[in-house]
Amino acid sequence: MLYRGTKVALAGAFMNFSLGLFYAWSVFAEGLIAELGWSRAQAVFPYTLELLVFSIAMIFAGRFQDRMGPRRSVTISGLFTGSTLIACAFVTHPIGLTLLFGLLFGSAAAFGYASATPAALKWFPAEKRGLITAVVIMPMGAAALAWSPLVKLLLGKIGLRGAFVACGLFLMVAITLAARAIAVPEDQDSAAGPVEGAPAAGVNWRRLLGNPAFILLWLMLGLSTGTGHMFAGQLAQVARLNYQVPWGYLLVSLFALASTLGRLAGGLLCDRIGYLRNIRLALLFLGGAMLVFFCGRGGPALVAATLLLGTGYGSLYTSFPTATGHLFGLADFGFVYGVLFTAMGVAGFAGPLAAAALADRSGNYNPAFMIGLGAVLLCFLLSYLIKRFLAAPDAVVGDK
Repeated sequence: MLYRGTKVALAGAFMNFSLGLFYAWSVFAEGLIAELGWSRAQAVFPYTLELLVFSIAMIFAGRFQDRMGPRRSVTISGLFTGSTLIACAFVTHPIGLTLLFGLLFGSAAAFGYASATPAALKWFPAEKRGLITAVVIMPMGAAALAWSPLVKLLLGKIGLRGAFVACGLFLMVAITLAARAIAVPEDQDSAAGPVEGAPAAGVNWRRLLGNPAFILLWLMLGLSTGTGHMFAGQLAQVARLNYQVPWGYLLVSLFALASTLGRLAGGLLCDRIGYLRNIRLALLFLGGAMLVFFCGRGGPALVAATLLLGTGYGSLYTSFPTATGHLFGLADFGFVYGVLFTAMGVAGFAGPLAAAALADRSGNYNPAFMIGLGAVLLCFLLSYLIKRFLAAPDAVVGDK
């Protein structure tokens, strides 16, 4: 069974690496500006809309895979993400392409992302959930390192439209093939192992949103990842405004590398010290990054803050799925984590806009750093509140 589970985990990892193509949108945006004459605002909006739609679609995608199985869900993701990119090659108007990529690609990507992790977790015992979550999710972070130069090469060789078609064909073939290896064990209960409290079988909106543990977890996810989102896409601007250095674009790759390693380390630590302690450790990294960004001077401080930010941010991506599996079980993992994931969507949409607006008004990112530090401290407090709730004798976790 573990051998089959390894195949499922690796197939999910490959699928997530493929979906990580959307991290290369900034390169596509360069092509839209250079070849089609789009403005920078027009070129970035499809990606912003995709992030928002992706987080909302995770709810429905998670419920679909819970009921219909992960293989069908991943197959849908491959067919529609691939065909959407191919269609983007023939749509030149900003509104049309924004709706096409933002709505269709974002929704289809959610069907894949929502399925890979729960399918893999069901093959392994509870004490390995952190590691398996890291194995499945980590390649999506690493994808930023590989896809950006590859798309840049395609733009130079075959142009924007050719790059859209080539990438679309790859996703269609690669993800649908990966789907054939993704399945759940027939005896899911024995494979999944024990959870804290009863499993969340048949969970619904009312029961989920009335659960204090879920609400606290939602707030923690939004506050913590929102701090990362505020600066992950603006590192070059942070370098220029606060540090007056011209090589801030290199920090994007450094952040991606630190985030990838943070996902792996976070998964291992979740199994060793528990998800709550690992979340607190990640928060210490994020808080340290805010302080170094605010107080530090010179290139070394900028590099150190980026490493802290990326490592803590990446670790959160394995901590919260692991927490969801332990707290609510795996029977309805897709739906529960899909609803939880909306916190990341809200933070990803509002955080960067707030940081940019504050920087425009003040001429630097110092106010945003202080807000990020405050969010980290509040999240740290919430981690102790959820611990007290879980320790209470009448705590309700899952579906009792």
